[in-house]
Amino acid sequence: MYANIDVAIQALYVFIAFNLVCIAFIYAIKLRNIRRRRQNDRFQVKFKDYLTYVHASLNGVEPLRVPPWTMNEVEREAMQERLNDMVECFSGWQRQQLIRLCEDLGLVKHHLERFHHRSYPVKLDAAYHLGCMRVKEAMTGLLEMLKEHPLNSSLFVVARAAAKCARNQQDLGVIVQQLLRHDKKCYELVADILADSELDTVSLYTEYVNHTNSAYIQIGLIGMNGYTDPAAASAVYRLMDSKHEDIQLKAVEVYLKSSRLLPRNVVSKLLSHSNLDIRRLTLEAVGTLRNAAYVELMRASLADADQRVVYTCAKGLLKMGQEGMAAVCESAAAAQGTDRGDFMHRLIDEELKHLSMQLHHLDKLTQYNTLMYTYDKIFRKPARVVRVV
Repeated sequence: MYANIDVAIQALYVFIAFNLVCIAFIYAIKLRNIRRRRQNDRFQVKFKDYLTYVHASLNGVEPLRVPPWTMNEVEREAMQERLNDMVECFSGWQRQQLIRLCEDLGLVKHHLERFHHRSYPVKLDAAYHLGCMRVKEAMTGLLEMLKEHPLNSSLFVVARAAAKCARNQQDLGVIVQQLLRHDKKCYELVADILADSELDTVSLYTEYVNHTNSAYIQIGLIGMNGYTDPAAASAVYRLMDSKHEDIQLKAVEVYLKSSRLLPRNVVSKLLSHSNLDIRRLTLEAVGTLRNAAYVELMRASLADADQRVVYTCAKGLLKMGQEGMAAVCESAAAAQGTDRGDFMHRLIDEELKHLSMQLHHLDKLTQYNTLMYTYDKIFRKPARVVRVV
């Protein structure tokens, strides 16, 4: 009995000691964070005038001067973070000025030394900062680290740092190859990483959309989605007939954004596509053109089985002058008494209400009167014009 009590007492002592150690450890971390926060606040006051000078001198011809005093470790880390943010915000000559300042402050040399440290966390942190400072000398080491890196969240930190430091498109190609070898289909993330590069990636994306591997095609299409160059439309045209539905959708999206002229045969083909997202995207693109030549092609979409397509079509037609408005009103009149007819009636009423709140603009007033006249004429109501200019 007494033996059991002794064991229990010893276990209690161990438990208390363990809790005291944990409390001391947590308290030490808290004190360290408080001390760092106070030192960072002092940095903000101490370096306020210097940072103002940096902002004011970014466009100057002369290199930025380093602070006239020595920084301690905490001040150097705070300065590094501030310069990292500034490098990301600026481009061109201003960015080059900031990168040169990082070199003059010894930050580049410091992180290049840390990059060869045995500790992985230290090496990863150095890779991140080297990427922020666009240090080309680190590219070889970053690619080697990327090739040996396992699949985890840190892999993309290294990849993004490498993309920022890339010297040419061959480097970017290696980055994509290393990320795709894990076969995780994170194409949007890969394209986002490539977008951080200072290199021109248009030719790289064009090469990818002509690749035989669907993964490269996906990255190329995502990368080209932000371009409005007509050359992009011709590059992705054949992919609109791809056997992969996701490639089809992305190719259509790029084509519609970058093409300055939408041929009627292409529009007709896309509006009859089995994928409702493709039909909807096509109607949005045609609607923004506000060209009455597409009214007859769009009219059939008012009878689409999906209500979202009908909504997009009606909204586009209502902005295409009297012909487009007549198409919507005629379809609504033909479908009177049905759910479709009621839905289109609500769309017309919403558009009239929306326009009536902007009658101080001449173009909105003209649209309002045109739609009201067309609506009254088709539904056999006495013609009325609310306002006249």
